[in-house]
Amino acid sequence: MSRTVLVVGSVNLDDAVRVPRFPGPGETLTARGLDTALGGKGANQAVAAARAGASVRMVGAVGSRDGGALVEALDANGIEVTGLARLDDTPTGRAIVLIDDAAENSIVVVPGANHAIPEAAVRDACARLGEGDVLLLQNEIPAALSRLAAELARDAGAEVVWNAAPAPDELVPANLYLVNEHELRRLAELHGIGSRRVESLVTDLAEAANADVICTLGPAGAVYRVAGETGSAAAREVDAVDTTAAGDTFAGYFAALADLPLRERLRHALDAASLAVTRPGASPSIPHRAEVDLLSEVSAPISGATSAGETDAASLAVTRPGASPSIPYRSEVAALGPDAHLSGVERDSPHVEASSAAAAPHPGETASLRDGASAPQRGETDPHSASIPPSTTDPCRAAALTTERNTAA
Repeated sequence: MSRTVLVVGSVNLDDAVRVPRFPGPGETLTARGLDTALGGKGANQAVAAARAGASVRMVGAVGSRDGGALVEALDANGIEVTGLARLDDTPTGRAIVLIDDAAENSIVVVPGANHAIPEAAVRDACARLGEGDVLLLQNEIPAALSRLAAELARDAGAEVVWNAAPAPDELVPANLYLVNEHELRRLAELHGIGSRRVESLVTDLAEAANADVICTLGPAGAVYRVAGETGSAAAREVDAVDTTAAGDTFAGYFAALADLPLRERLRHALDAASLAVTRPGASPSIPHRAEVDLLSEVSAPISGATSAGETDAASLAVTRPGASPSIPYRSEVAALGPDAHLSGVERDSPHVEASSAAAAPHPGETASLRDGASAPQRGETDPHSASIPPSTTDPCRAAALTTERNTAA
């Protein structure tokens, strides 16, 4: 049985812009496509946890003028949205996501309402937490609010999972840290741990923070130190289209499946992320549990071995759109050779004109747009590698497009 997951975090409108490569300083590029959908690390992780089968509640804030459709999109995914505030004088947060031909992304975030979440909403939501529930946090809202939520949740007996992304400047108390390598090294610095191999950092951070630690490594999978057990898990070999939601998908699934044994929980979370990166978009790319279960029926190494190319029904299924329509016939599976490498379906994008920016983030980086911000540094996004286009009726995309039309009007 899945636990109740409370997500306290960000809700954004995501503008995903397809480009052949990232522009240099002072350069204007013509984009290959533009897609607008529900995003924000908090919203993405809430959608992932709900699609994994958990009962999910969301606390956050949107602008009253431009955020209503995003609230509807979360509600359409079965997420309780009574904790989402609608603010009259603050716009909804926004993320501009550049995605190049290698499926790498660079992200600039305008926080908006995410930095104005009412403290009362957090207190009210945490008051409903109980033993065995999970609080899921990220790092796109003020750290003081995350710390408050973490303290209240721990007092209530809930597990606190902190996805420390983007890389933090302050610590939040948690039972479990979910990080990528860049975030791992940043947390190690905050704990006074010197630079060294990832595996050693995971162990040392777990001991210093008195917490479990999982570090995702993109196509290389993940390494972990959980309940005193140290190990690694390989990711599936897939063709990446858009890695934007990989880390959020992993975090949401891992939080939702807290009742599974560790290795099975890791396998499902990694498989969900692998499916997500074969599709364009953030929350619209997140798979449903039935899709992940199909893929997870195929064993993949957990304990450090490398992933081999899959030669079975699940590998064929993930190269096709849809759930049951993607399931192959036995004759197709039998025809696969031992060295087969499968690619997903990539949807053509319209050719549109992109606007230029004064300063662009480096590949793989998320930057927050704020007064006095320093130039972004390389390597600050969630990894995981990953092309199945999601349905155009996905509520995460449809609601965001409605918001765009209403705002324009």
